[in-house]
Amino acid sequence: MTESDNRHEVSVVTDGREIESYKQEIACLKQLVVQLSEIVLRNVMKQGQDRKSEHP
Repeated sequence: MTESDNRHEVSVVTDGREIESYKQEIACLKQLVVQLSEIVLRNVMKQGQDRKSEHP
């Protein structure tokens, strides 16, 4: 195995770890988007109910 091959192998391993790290970050961000969407939806529904109660 040449030095170039060895560097390539290390690079591939590092890339694999980075990809896994990115996948975990993406999963976390997706969960945050879901939570924010739920909060927004609750607020929109609450505002709609508040408007109904103001104008019966």
